[in-house]
Amino acid sequence: MLSYEELIKNISVLLVDDDEDYLGVTYSYLKMRGYIVDKVTNAFDALEIMKTKNYQIMLIDYFMPSMSGEELINKIREKNKEVIIILQTGFSGQKPPIESMQKLNIQNYHDKTEGIDRLNLELISAVKIFNQQNEIALTKYRSTAIGNLMSGIATEIKSTLMSIGAGIEYSNMLIAEAKGIGVDPEKIAQISKFSNNNKDYLERIDKILTAVINQVNSDENDDVILDKDIMEIVELILKSEIRSKNIILDKKIILKSETYLTGRINDTIFIICEFIRKLIKYVNDGEIIGLTLTEDENNWYFNLNSDKVNMIDKGDIYLFKCIVISVKKVEINISDNMVQLIINKTK
Repeated sequence: MLSYEELIKNISVLLVDDDEDYLGVTYSYLKMRGYIVDKVTNAFDALEIMKTKNYQIMLIDYFMPSMSGEELINKIREKNKEVIIILQTGFSGQKPPIESMQKLNIQNYHDKTEGIDRLNLELISAVKIFNQQNEIALTKYRSTAIGNLMSGIATEIKSTLMSIGAGIEYSNMLIAEAKGIGVDPEKIAQISKFSNNNKDYLERIDKILTAVINQVNSDENDDVILDKDIMEIVELILKSEIRSKNIILDKKIILKSETYLTGRINDTIFIICEFIRKLIKYVNDGEIIGLTLTEDENNWYFNLNSDKVNMIDKGDIYLFKCIVISVKKVEINISDNMVQLIINKTK
């Protein structure tokens, strides 16, 4: 779990207040504390800036001219249910009724007369709420991914065991034939080939089951997974979706050498899979989604390429960004045609 200091470096706060003196002091204080902060003096500017920027926390003045804080919050909640809102007033005893706060889905209230230190406590509480929301969302994605992984594995194991059974049966037939007519080197070679194939199949099953156990038992410790296994796990999780739309998942590993990746790899796998799952809604049958693993001295990079990235709902993009903030050593970059997950190599 990220520390408070690590979290606030990625949290954007919007201040909405018509009192420019209070706005300036609060803005400077939050910048000093490490938050990413924007400020506006009215509700109309707040709605405008929210069209191009996402905020995790909003501090909104209750009494503003032209459009009140309550009216602004109603408009915000029409499109954004997740942003944490702290309502502020400069009048002691003017706290809105609890019913109104519940109706507006306001997470907290701050009386400006109680001072900046009190506001800091309210913000600490808001950051904790934000982090809990992200952990819940990540847990949900992990559960969904594990369910899909188990389904894919059941199919994979069934198919593999059938192949093993057929190989064993044919091997027995060849052995019986060899006993009857004498040992033929070509027959022995065929038997050896089937035997080796069966051995490979069994190793594949063991690898997949080990991956599942690691996913289910994942805790706060760093994961250690071989680069090739990561790609295989991603494909297994998404097997049914890929097959249903005949999508081609073009997997490439461009590393200096075969390696074990460390860090929050399990969480990264789940986030990649959820992005691909969203993309599949917009990708046409037979199209290609590229997934490339690269590296430099400090980081590993998972690059997800598709010209449909810009079609993913902005609400989903916002949620993914929030989830990634709560995962240690992982960052995200999103452009019109690429999603990039970055895993820091340092321990």
